[in-house]
Amino acid sequence: MNKKKSYENSFSKKIFFSIIILIFFIFITEILTRTFIYLVTKDLKTFQFGINKNVKIHLNHLIKLKINLIDLSEINASVNQLNKNNNIKNNNDKLLVWAFGGSTTKGNICGKNASSWTKELSNLNKNIKTINYGQNGIDSYVSLQILQKNIKSNKEVPDVIIWAHKFNEINVIYQGVKKDPNNLLISNKDTKKRKIYFKILQADLTLESNFLFYKVLKNIIITSNRKIIRNFTNQHLNPNLKNSDFAYAAKNFEINTKSAIQISKKIGVKSFYLISLPSKKEYQKKMKDKFFKHYYMSIDNIIGESSVKFIDLSKNKSFFSKENTLFCDEVHKTYKANKLVANLLRLYIKEFK
Repeated sequence: MNKKKSYENSFSKKIFFSIIILIFFIFITEILTRTFIYLVTKDLKTFQFGINKNVKIHLNHLIKLKINLIDLSEINASVNQLNKNNNIKNNNDKLLVWAFGGSTTKGNICGKNASSWTKELSNLNKNIKTINYGQNGIDSYVSLQILQKNIKSNKEVPDVIIWAHKFNEINVIYQGVKKDPNNLLISNKDTKKRKIYFKILQADLTLESNFLFYKVLKNIIITSNRKIIRNFTNQHLNPNLKNSDFAYAAKNFEINTKSAIQISKKIGVKSFYLISLPSKKEYQKKMKDKFFKHYYMSIDNIIGESSVKFIDLSKNKSFFSKENTLFCDEVHKTYKANKLVANLLRLYIKEFK
Protein backbone atom coordinates (compact mmCIF):
# COMPACT_ATOMS: atom_id res chain seq x y z
CA MET A 1 0.00 0.00 0.00
CA ASN A 2 2.84 2.37 0.90
CA LYS A 3 4.57 1.53 -2.36
CA LYS A 4 1.40 2.45 -4.26
CA LYS A 5 1.12 5.79 -2.45
CA SER A 6 4.81 6.44 -3.00
CA TYR A 7 4.38 5.73 -6.72
CA GLU A 8 1.34 8.02 -6.92
CA ASN A 9 3.20 10.81 -5.12
CA SER A 10 6.19 10.41 -7.42
CA PHE A 11 3.94 10.46 -10.49
CA SER A 12 2.11 13.57 -9.24
CA LYS A 13 5.41 15.35 -8.67
CA LYS A 14 6.56 14.50 -12.19
CA ILE A 15 3.32 15.88 -13.63
CA PHE A 16 3.64 19.01 -11.49
CA PHE A 17 7.25 19.67 -12.50
CA SER A 18 6.44 18.91 -16.16
CA ILE A 19 3.72 21.57 -16.06
CA ILE A 20 6.08 24.05 -14.40
CA ILE A 21 8.77 23.38 -17.03
CA LEU A 22 6.19 23.75 -19.83
CA ILE A 23 4.95 27.08 -18.44
CA PHE A 24 8.53 28.29 -18.06
CA PHE A 25 9.34 27.20 -21.63
CA ILE A 26 6.28 29.04 -23.00
CA PHE A 27 7.18 32.15 -20.99
CA ILE A 28 10.78 32.22 -22.24
CA THR A 29 9.71 31.51 -25.84
CA GLU A 30 7.13 34.29 -25.66
CA ILE A 31 9.66 36.79 -24.29
CA LEU A 32 12.20 35.88 -26.99
CA THR A 33 9.52 36.16 -29.72
CA ARG A 34 8.37 39.56 -28.46
CA THR A 35 11.98 40.74 -28.32
CA PHE A 36 12.46 39.66 -31.94
CA ILE A 37 9.30 41.47 -33.06
CA TYR A 38 10.35 44.56 -31.08
CA LEU A 39 13.75 44.62 -32.83
CA VAL A 40 11.90 44.62 -36.18
CA THR A 41 9.14 47.12 -35.35
CA LYS A 42 11.17 49.29 -32.94
CA ASP A 43 7.95 49.70 -30.98
CA LEU A 44 7.72 48.89 -27.26
CA LYS A 45 4.00 48.27 -27.66
CA THR A 46 5.06 44.82 -28.87
CA PHE A 47 5.17 43.83 -25.21
CA GLN A 48 1.55 44.99 -24.76
CA PHE A 49 0.25 42.53 -27.37
CA GLY A 50 -2.55 40.38 -25.93
CA ILE A 51 -2.94 42.68 -22.92
CA ASN A 52 -3.86 45.82 -24.86
CA LYS A 53 -6.45 44.63 -27.41
CA ASN A 54 -5.86 47.77 -29.52
CA VAL A 55 -2.36 46.56 -30.37
CA LYS A 56 -2.40 44.46 -33.54
CA ILE A 57 0.67 42.80 -35.06
CA HIS A 58 0.57 41.76 -38.71
CA LEU A 59 3.15 39.23 -39.93
CA ASN A 60 2.98 40.08 -43.61
CA HIS A 61 6.26 38.41 -44.55
CA LEU A 62 8.48 36.97 -41.81
CA ILE A 63 11.48 36.20 -44.01
CA LYS A 64 11.55 39.74 -45.42
CA LEU A 65 10.80 41.10 -41.92
CA LYS A 66 7.68 42.86 -43.17
CA ILE A 67 5.92 43.15 -39.83
CA ASN A 68 3.46 45.91 -38.94
CA LEU A 69 2.43 46.94 -35.45
CA ILE A 70 -0.70 49.05 -35.35
CA ASP A 71 -2.30 50.60 -32.27
CA LEU A 72 -5.96 51.03 -33.17
CA SER A 73 -6.47 53.63 -30.43
CA GLU A 74 -3.80 55.83 -32.03
CA ILE A 75 -5.35 55.33 -35.46
CA ASN A 76 -8.77 56.31 -34.12
CA ALA A 77 -7.28 59.40 -32.47
CA SER A 78 -5.61 60.39 -35.75
CA VAL A 79 -8.85 59.78 -37.66
CA ASN A 80 -10.78 61.97 -35.23
CA GLN A 81 -8.16 64.74 -35.46
CA LEU A 82 -8.15 64.66 -39.26
CA ASN A 83 -11.94 64.62 -39.20
CA LYS A 84 -11.91 67.87 -37.21
CA ASN A 85 -9.46 69.43 -39.65
CA ASN A 86 -10.93 68.05 -42.88
CA ASN A 87 -11.96 71.50 -44.02
CA ILE A 88 -8.34 72.61 -44.04
CA LYS A 89 -6.85 72.62 -47.56
CA ASN A 90 -3.62 70.74 -48.22
CA ASN A 91 -0.44 72.77 -48.01
CA ASN A 92 -0.08 72.70 -51.80
CA ASP A 93 -2.54 73.67 -54.51
CA LYS A 94 -2.23 70.32 -56.26
CA LEU A 95 -4.87 67.62 -56.14
CA LEU A 96 -3.47 65.02 -53.75
CA VAL A 97 -4.01 61.39 -54.79
CA TRP A 98 -3.10 58.29 -52.78
CA ALA A 99 -2.85 55.12 -54.90
CA PHE A 100 -2.96 51.62 -53.39
CA GLY A 101 -2.36 48.28 -55.06
CA GLY A 102 0.16 45.55 -55.79
CA SER A 103 2.97 45.40 -58.33
CA THR A 104 0.67 46.51 -61.16
CA THR A 105 0.26 49.80 -59.28
CA LYS A 106 3.84 50.09 -58.07
CA GLY A 107 4.93 49.58 -61.68
CA ASN A 108 8.41 49.49 -63.21
CA ILE A 109 8.25 45.71 -63.68
CA CYS A 110 8.82 45.49 -67.45
CA GLY A 111 12.56 46.26 -67.50
CA LYS A 112 13.64 49.31 -69.49
CA ASN A 113 10.21 49.51 -71.12
CA ALA A 114 8.55 50.32 -67.82
CA SER A 115 6.77 52.96 -65.81
CA SER A 116 3.74 53.17 -63.52
CA TRP A 117 0.29 54.52 -64.22
CA THR A 118 0.59 56.72 -61.12
CA LYS A 119 3.72 58.41 -62.52
CA GLU A 120 2.14 58.83 -65.94
CA LEU A 121 -0.96 60.33 -64.35
CA SER A 122 1.12 63.04 -62.69
CA ASN A 123 3.03 63.59 -65.95
CA LEU A 124 -0.23 64.19 -67.79
CA ASN A 125 -1.43 66.79 -65.33
CA LYS A 126 1.07 68.81 -63.29
CA ASN A 127 -1.77 69.82 -60.97
CA ILE A 128 -2.04 66.23 -59.72
CA LYS A 129 0.31 64.97 -57.02
CA THR A 130 0.15 61.19 -56.82
CA ILE A 131 1.68 59.25 -53.94
CA ASN A 132 2.12 55.61 -54.93
CA TYR A 133 1.71 53.21 -52.01
CA GLY A 134 1.69 50.15 -54.25
CA GLN A 135 4.03 47.31 -53.27
CA ASN A 136 4.99 44.09 -55.00
CA GLY A 137 2.83 41.12 -54.06
CA ILE A 138 0.56 42.79 -51.53
CA ASP A 139 -3.22 42.53 -51.27
CA SER A 140 -5.92 44.78 -49.81
CA TYR A 141 -5.23 43.50 -46.28
CA VAL A 142 -1.71 44.96 -46.34
CA SER A 143 -2.85 48.15 -48.09
CA LEU A 144 -5.36 48.72 -45.29
CA GLN A 145 -2.44 48.64 -42.85
CA ILE A 146 -0.49 51.10 -45.05
CA LEU A 147 -3.50 53.42 -45.12
CA GLN A 148 -3.84 53.25 -41.34
CA LYS A 149 -0.15 53.98 -40.75
CA ASN A 150 -0.18 56.91 -43.17
CA ILE A 151 -3.23 58.42 -41.52
CA LYS A 152 -1.25 58.42 -38.30
CA SER A 153 1.90 59.96 -39.83
CA ASN A 154 0.38 62.41 -42.34
CA LYS A 155 -1.18 65.76 -41.58
CA GLU A 156 -2.55 66.09 -45.10
CA VAL A 157 -5.72 64.36 -46.21
CA PRO A 158 -5.78 63.12 -49.83
CA ASP A 159 -8.47 64.49 -52.11
CA VAL A 160 -8.74 61.16 -53.93
CA ILE A 161 -7.92 57.56 -53.05
CA ILE A 162 -7.52 55.01 -55.84
CA TRP A 163 -7.82 51.38 -54.70
CA ALA A 164 -6.49 49.13 -57.48
CA HIS A 165 -6.58 45.68 -55.87
CA LYS A 166 -7.57 42.54 -57.73
CA PHE A 167 -4.79 40.20 -58.88
CA ASN A 168 -3.21 39.52 -55.47
CA GLU A 169 -6.46 38.97 -53.58
CA ILE A 170 -6.05 35.20 -53.90
CA ASN A 171 -2.98 35.47 -51.64
CA VAL A 172 -5.21 34.57 -48.71
CA ILE A 173 -5.96 31.14 -50.26
CA TYR A 174 -2.54 30.57 -51.84
CA GLN A 175 -1.99 26.87 -52.68
CA GLY A 176 -5.28 26.03 -50.95
CA VAL A 177 -3.95 26.89 -47.47
CA LYS A 178 -6.12 29.63 -46.01
CA LYS A 179 -5.15 32.52 -43.82
CA ASP A 180 -7.99 34.03 -41.83
CA PRO A 181 -7.19 37.72 -41.18
CA ASN A 182 -10.86 38.70 -40.85
CA ASN A 183 -11.98 35.66 -38.81
CA LEU A 184 -14.33 34.53 -41.57
CA LEU A 185 -13.89 30.85 -40.74
CA ILE A 186 -15.00 31.17 -37.15
CA SER A 187 -17.95 33.43 -37.98
CA ASN A 188 -19.26 31.11 -40.69
CA LYS A 189 -22.68 29.59 -39.86
CA ASP A 190 -21.68 26.16 -41.17
CA THR A 191 -18.60 26.21 -38.94
CA LYS A 192 -20.71 26.85 -35.83
CA LYS A 193 -22.74 23.73 -36.60
CA ARG A 194 -19.55 21.65 -36.40
CA LYS A 195 -19.15 22.03 -32.63
CA ILE A 196 -15.74 20.38 -32.18
CA TYR A 197 -14.20 22.21 -35.17
CA PHE A 198 -15.73 25.48 -33.91
CA LYS A 199 -14.16 25.00 -30.47
CA ILE A 200 -10.78 24.29 -32.09
CA LEU A 201 -11.04 27.54 -34.10
CA GLN A 202 -12.02 29.44 -30.95
CA ALA A 203 -9.00 28.07 -29.11
CA ASP A 204 -6.78 28.88 -32.10
CA LEU A 205 -8.08 32.47 -32.19
CA THR A 206 -7.56 32.91 -28.44
CA LEU A 207 -3.98 31.66 -28.62
CA GLU A 208 -3.16 33.75 -31.70
CA SER A 209 -4.66 36.88 -30.11
CA ASN A 210 -2.62 36.57 -26.93
CA PHE A 211 0.64 34.74 -27.64
CA LEU A 212 3.10 36.07 -30.20
CA PHE A 213 5.13 32.86 -30.27
CA TYR A 214 1.97 30.98 -31.32
CA LYS A 215 1.18 33.61 -33.97
CA VAL A 216 4.71 33.35 -35.40
CA LEU A 217 4.71 29.54 -35.24
CA LYS A 218 1.37 29.38 -37.06
CA ASN A 219 2.68 31.76 -39.73
CA ILE A 220 5.78 29.59 -40.24
CA ILE A 221 3.66 26.42 -40.53
CA ILE A 222 1.29 27.99 -43.08
CA THR A 223 4.16 29.40 -45.16
CA SER A 224 6.09 26.11 -45.10
CA ASN A 225 2.97 24.14 -46.00
CA ARG A 226 2.33 26.41 -48.98
CA LYS A 227 5.89 25.99 -50.26
CA ILE A 228 5.70 22.20 -49.96
CA ILE A 229 2.40 22.11 -51.87
CA ARG A 230 3.81 24.50 -54.50
CA ASN A 231 6.74 22.11 -55.07
CA PHE A 232 4.29 19.25 -55.67
CA THR A 233 1.86 21.13 -57.93
CA ASN A 234 4.54 23.26 -59.61
CA GLN A 235 1.82 25.82 -60.30
CA HIS A 236 1.16 29.28 -58.86
CA LEU A 237 -2.60 28.69 -59.01
CA ASN A 238 -3.31 25.41 -57.23
CA PRO A 239 -5.56 23.20 -59.43
CA ASN A 240 -7.36 21.89 -56.33
CA LEU A 241 -8.77 25.29 -55.36
CA LYS A 242 -12.57 25.18 -55.18
CA ASN A 243 -15.26 27.73 -55.99
CA SER A 244 -15.73 28.30 -52.24
CA ASP A 245 -12.02 29.17 -51.89
CA PHE A 246 -12.26 31.94 -54.48
CA ALA A 247 -15.48 33.19 -52.88
CA TYR A 248 -13.60 33.29 -49.55
CA ALA A 249 -10.81 35.38 -51.11
CA ALA A 250 -13.32 37.83 -52.58
CA LYS A 251 -15.05 38.19 -49.22
CA ASN A 252 -11.76 39.10 -47.57
CA PHE A 253 -11.17 41.70 -50.30
CA GLU A 254 -14.65 43.08 -49.66
CA ILE A 255 -14.10 43.39 -45.89
CA ASN A 256 -10.67 45.03 -46.25
CA THR A 257 -11.95 47.46 -48.87
CA LYS A 258 -15.02 48.45 -46.87
CA SER A 259 -12.76 49.18 -43.89
CA ALA A 260 -10.54 51.39 -46.08
CA ILE A 261 -13.60 53.25 -47.40
CA GLN A 262 -14.98 53.78 -43.91
CA ILE A 263 -11.70 55.25 -42.65
CA SER A 264 -11.38 57.44 -45.75
CA LYS A 265 -14.82 58.92 -45.22
CA LYS A 266 -14.03 59.71 -41.59
CA ILE A 267 -10.89 61.68 -42.44
CA GLY A 268 -12.62 63.67 -45.19
CA VAL A 269 -11.40 62.04 -48.41
CA LYS A 270 -13.60 63.52 -51.14
CA SER A 271 -13.56 60.61 -53.60
CA PHE A 272 -12.72 56.91 -53.38
CA TYR A 273 -12.29 55.00 -56.66
CA LEU A 274 -12.11 51.23 -57.10
CA ILE A 275 -10.07 50.41 -60.20
CA SER A 276 -10.00 47.08 -62.04
CA LEU A 277 -6.74 47.15 -64.00
CA PRO A 278 -6.43 45.28 -67.32
CA SER A 279 -4.60 42.03 -67.98
CA LYS A 280 -4.00 39.80 -70.98
CA LYS A 281 -7.10 38.15 -72.44
CA GLU A 282 -5.70 34.70 -71.68
CA TYR A 283 -5.40 35.55 -67.98
CA GLN A 284 -8.88 37.12 -67.89
CA LYS A 285 -10.30 33.98 -69.46
CA LYS A 286 -8.49 31.75 -66.95
CA MET A 287 -9.69 33.74 -63.92
CA LYS A 288 -13.15 34.75 -65.14
CA ASP A 289 -15.04 31.76 -63.71
CA LYS A 290 -12.59 31.21 -60.86
CA PHE A 291 -11.99 34.45 -58.97
CA PHE A 292 -13.23 37.34 -61.09
CA LYS A 293 -16.92 36.38 -60.89
CA HIS A 294 -16.66 36.58 -57.09
CA TYR A 295 -14.60 39.77 -57.30
CA TYR A 296 -17.37 41.50 -59.28
CA MET A 297 -19.99 40.33 -56.78
CA SER A 298 -17.93 41.93 -54.00
CA ILE A 299 -17.59 45.10 -56.06
CA ASP A 300 -21.41 45.23 -56.36
CA ASN A 301 -21.73 44.81 -52.58
CA ILE A 302 -19.21 47.58 -51.95
CA ILE A 303 -20.57 50.21 -54.31
CA GLY A 304 -24.15 49.31 -53.37
CA GLU A 305 -23.52 50.47 -49.80
CA SER A 306 -21.51 53.62 -50.52
CA SER A 307 -20.89 56.47 -52.92
CA VAL A 308 -17.68 54.81 -54.10
CA LYS A 309 -17.15 54.74 -57.86
CA PHE A 310 -15.92 51.73 -59.82
CA ILE A 311 -13.88 51.98 -63.03
CA ASP A 312 -13.36 48.72 -64.91
CA LEU A 313 -10.43 49.19 -67.28
CA SER A 314 -10.13 45.43 -67.81
CA LYS A 315 -13.04 45.60 -70.28
CA ASN A 316 -11.70 48.55 -72.23
CA LYS A 317 -11.12 47.51 -75.84
CA SER A 318 -7.95 49.60 -76.05
CA PHE A 319 -6.09 46.76 -74.31
CA PHE A 320 -7.42 43.94 -76.49
CA SER A 321 -5.12 44.40 -79.49
CA LYS A 322 -1.32 44.30 -79.71
CA GLU A 323 -1.02 42.79 -76.25
CA ASN A 324 2.70 42.14 -76.69
CA THR A 325 3.33 45.89 -76.77
CA LEU A 326 1.16 46.49 -73.70
CA PHE A 327 2.10 43.61 -71.37
CA CYS A 328 5.41 41.96 -70.49
CA ASP A 329 3.59 39.08 -68.78
CA GLU A 330 -0.01 38.21 -67.87
CA VAL A 331 -0.75 41.32 -65.81
CA HIS A 332 2.23 43.73 -65.75
CA LYS A 333 2.12 46.65 -68.13
CA THR A 334 4.70 48.37 -70.29
CA TYR A 335 5.26 52.11 -70.47
CA LYS A 336 2.75 52.31 -73.32
CA ALA A 337 0.02 50.52 -71.33
CA ASN A 338 0.65 52.51 -68.15
CA LYS A 339 0.33 55.72 -70.14
CA LEU A 340 -2.91 54.40 -71.61
CA VAL A 341 -4.24 53.61 -68.11
CA ALA A 342 -3.36 57.15 -66.98
CA ASN A 343 -5.12 58.69 -69.99
CA LEU A 344 -8.26 56.66 -69.35
CA LEU A 345 -8.30 57.54 -65.66
CA ARG A 346 -8.01 61.19 -66.59
CA LEU A 347 -11.13 60.78 -68.74
CA TYR A 348 -13.15 58.75 -66.22
CA ILE A 349 -12.32 60.55 -62.96
CA LYS A 350 -14.04 63.91 -62.72
CA GLU A 351 -11.41 65.44 -60.43
CA PHE A 352 -8.74 64.90 -63.10
CA LYS A 353 -10.49 66.83 -65.85
